[in-house]
Amino acid sequence: MTGEHGTLFDERFLGRYAGAIMSDPTTALVELVANSWDAYATSVEIQWPDRSTGALFRIQDNGVGMTPNQFEVRWRTLDYDRIIHQGEFVSPPPELLGALPRPVYGRNGKGRHAAFLFSSPYRVRTWRDGVEATYTVTQGHRNPIEVQQENLRKSATGHGTEISAIHLVASSLSAADARALLSTRFLTNPEFVVSVDGVRVSFSDVPKDCLKELDVNVPGHGKVKVLVIDSQRADRTAKQHGIAWWVNRRLVGQCCWRLSDQERVLDGRTEEAKRYTFIVYADFLAPTVQADWSDFKVDNPIWLATQEAVQGAIRDVLLGITQEKRTKAKQDVRDAHKTVVKELPMLSRERWGQFLDQIVDRCPSLSVKQIDQVMGLLANLEMAESQYSLLSKLHTLKPSELDQWNDVLERWTISTAKAVLDEIEKRLKLIEEIRAKTSDPETDEVQELQPLFGQALWIFGPQYESIEFTSNRGMTTVIKTLFDGQQQGSRNRPDFVVTPSSSVGFYARPSFDADANENGTEVLIIVELKKPGVILGTDEKAQVWKYVRELIQKGYVTDRTTVFGYVLGDRIDPTETGERKEGDRTIIRPMLYSSFIGQAEKRMLNLHRRLTDAPFMKATLARFVEADNASLPTQPSLLEQSVDTTISEIEVGAAVIANATA
Repeated sequence: MTGEHGTLFDERFLGRYAGAIMSDPTTALVELVANSWDAYATSVEIQWPDRSTGALFRIQDNGVGMTPNQFEVRWRTLDYDRIIHQGEFVSPPPELLGALPRPVYGRNGKGRHAAFLFSSPYRVRTWRDGVEATYTVTQGHRNPIEVQQENLRKSATGHGTEISAIHLVASSLSAADARALLSTRFLTNPEFVVSVDGVRVSFSDVPKDCLKELDVNVPGHGKVKVLVIDSQRADRTAKQHGIAWWVNRRLVGQCCWRLSDQERVLDGRTEEAKRYTFIVYADFLAPTVQADWSDFKVDNPIWLATQEAVQGAIRDVLLGITQEKRTKAKQDVRDAHKTVVKELPMLSRERWGQFLDQIVDRCPSLSVKQIDQVMGLLANLEMAESQYSLLSKLHTLKPSELDQWNDVLERWTISTAKAVLDEIEKRLKLIEEIRAKTSDPETDEVQELQPLFGQALWIFGPQYESIEFTSNRGMTTVIKTLFDGQQQGSRNRPDFVVTPSSSVGFYARPSFDADANENGTEVLIIVELKKPGVILGTDEKAQVWKYVRELIQKGYVTDRTTVFGYVLGDRIDPTETGERKEGDRTIIRPMLYSSFIGQAEKRMLNLHRRLTDAPFMKATLARFVEADNASLPTQPSLLEQSVDTTISEIEVGAAVIANATA
């Protein structure tokens, strides 16, 4: 075969695509009336099919209608997105002065396929802007839908749409059944009138077992009547259900589950929200209605008191309806966590059970899965050493901060996040301690710096991140003999050398032979820390070379060993800022403490500036401020910097640390 060919559709495709809309008369009728609502109709007339009289199905409304172009685009587009092309609201016809835009039910254009249940093919007549067009719509063999224009008439008046059957297809529902069905879904707005075979759908059509009436007292203001309508089955969405507020036989705003309803009554996504409708008659609220009738005056105390009372009454109704479901939910959650709860002390078990009862009864917006998750968390909190300390911290977070934590936990486990953040904390605290102890020219604590620098080799360069670098006590013993008792006895340490003006540490990474046996030192780092006030010059660099020569003579350093010597102080002779090289494998560099700290900050991506609000940073900085009345380092005070902490910045640093320590 050659040439271009379009896609072929099996003749069963459309029925499978539309589902219940083309197979269930209840769903089909509701969809067609909902389409009239979406066209801003105020009157819908239905002729019900009757085999005894030969009457064909027909539904006609006075909605805004369609132009020929609009009809062909909407009917020929298989998955027409109503929201994208027409929006979530439909504007009223011009003659309805002051009418508010109406929220639509439809979204994906499937509702129009409901007409095939009543006849295939069927006829559509639609008119607006002086033009009336008539079409025949057929389930095609090559295409799912085929549309053929029958007639085009100009000088048409008004607007509206009529869908009528071409063949008689008997329905399992009677006209009375149709009115009963529609009465449970389309009575919330008194300005939307639906009739079947000339009889208007009214509250008298609601089956007795689907209608309940109750009075709600609003202290100090009066009583309201609430009609509870049960549609017997959940619809596809909750858009035809919710709470409708009537004042003087007029709907205020729209029938829906408001945000406060979902918080206090039930979640709008639940089966009950898609099944039940509540109509509230509250004429005494007339002074609280906004001028355009779009809503009540939100801060009016009469409205707030009435809303709270009605929501409480409706919640009680739904609690009674859902009693069996809630009992089952509680039992399912208890069964899921019985092993953990059994291990809890008696008081904790009682507290856990009481909270389960309260959360199921008082939090209708939570699904069973969410309740299960909450109760699992509480059981674990009861067993944890910190118990409810975590909840106290979460309670102080803003919604946006909770979203940030959720985002972090989507990508990190607790153990990995803690490992990275612990490493960041350790390194930042180390930098601050070095900063504090090198900032005062009169300090006598240079001996205490050497252990800190043993943990800070990573600051000299990424090649020193390896945990294989350890303090070499053998080398330390050799160098100690050079000073012939000049060491300060109280500061004598086996892991580094302490002199009157400095401390010296030796950190080595071993080398290995072909059989993986240690055979010497591959890299040696010598760190000599001078007391503040000592000027680094030729003699100081020569002293490090003296250490190296002594270690060569003792066999600790060979021609295979690379040596890096660092001499640190607070001043450098301007003529001696360069490094000293001895052969190809020994480099000796002078470095200022301030440069070392600056290098450390850069290696940590300047996170110290961004994390000033972190509790551990506040505690660290406060400790150095208070200790012995010592001032903070000469570098800008972190306490004076106001840079916001962000989780994304922490994660950037975390990623660097994770790579470095991997």
